[in-house]
Amino acid sequence: MAADFGTLDSLITKWDEVHRSMEKLPDRVGDEVLKPLKDKGYWEGAAAPYAWTQIDDIQRQVALAVKVAEAVKKVLTDGVGELKAARTEVKGAISRAKEKGLYVYPDGRVSKVAKDGVCTVDGPTADDVKVIDQAQDEIIAALRKAHLADENLALTLMQNVGVGGWFNNKPLLTDINHTDSISTAQTNALHLAMDGKDPHPSRNDDDPYDLGIDFATGTGDKHQDFTNGDRFTELIQRSESMKDIRKQTLDGWKNGEGNGDAAYSISKDGYFGAGKKLILEDLPAIVTGDDDGLGQAYLGSYNVKYEVTGEHPDGSVTVRYTLDNTTSVASVTHYLGYHSWQDKLNHDSGPTRNITQTVTWTEVLNPDGTRKE
Repeated sequence: MAADFGTLDSLITKWDEVHRSMEKLPDRVGDEVLKPLKDKGYWEGAAAPYAWTQIDDIQRQVALAVKVAEAVKKVLTDGVGELKAARTEVKGAISRAKEKGLYVYPDGRVSKVAKDGVCTVDGPTADDVKVIDQAQDEIIAALRKAHLADENLALTLMQNVGVGGWFNNKPLLTDINHTDSISTAQTNALHLAMDGKDPHPSRNDDDPYDLGIDFATGTGDKHQDFTNGDRFTELIQRSESMKDIRKQTLDGWKNGEGNGDAAYSISKDGYFGAGKKLILEDLPAIVTGDDDGLGQAYLGSYNVKYEVTGEHPDGSVTVRYTLDNTTSVASVTHYLGYHSWQDKLNHDSGPTRNITQTVTWTEVLNPDGTRKE
């Protein structure tokens, strides 16, 4: 709420200087470097057409770099303006709540027990509840706007620069309000690039059976990454437990939490419930290869981090999930409960050694919590 935009303001100024310095670069490169190379005939015969194509590509990439620089400057200017406006809205909403005698916690929650600096023993009156709810809704709306402005700025900048070996030659975005034009697959690729990973990795077809063999035999990779389109990711997305994960995500977003954690526990119904799930759901899924239960059977209990990266006119939201999982002797025996002796059985080499998986994927959630196909 007390964000300092000085760094971004300075970046806009510096980027404007970069753009102005680059504006005449394509012509200079063409006139002073590339044209003489062509004219003086350094390449002749069969190699000449290929060499000239490379020269044209260089000139085209320099021109694209200038266009990208111009678009980035415009996006930064628009993004900082949006962020400042969002900060003003958040501060205004909090000030109005305090003017009504309400107490607002640092995370934006409005207290339901404090009014005019005094804790109400019997709780708030019906009229107070209405005032509290209205103030909370206003703060949440402002927080969500600020979160989306930040997300949209990052995505738009990455989209303009591109994640390939060449500068982006597609239509460039000049503000942060058109991220709807970025597909789910491209959004996922942009986030992978921001994480320093390959934005377009080859499909990983390993499934829970493959991972189970790696664990049992002590062979294969000790760590694997999965993302959109991979077999293991698809099984997790299909699992019954993800319905509640998605509900937790939307509940958090409705409360203004653009980033958060969601969890699924096999022991939520106690040891008896965990055993029942093992016998009636997980083992049958493993035996029959049921796609709707296989991913969940492998994971058992798990936690995910979610990040809302976009909101759409139909009320749906784009969400990025990250799931870190460790397969170990302790995790395999958690159907027996959680005990300290289980951790002592874990080890890092040989059969049943610890192996880890990181699953990062992007999907769109409908307002009712279902996944948009």
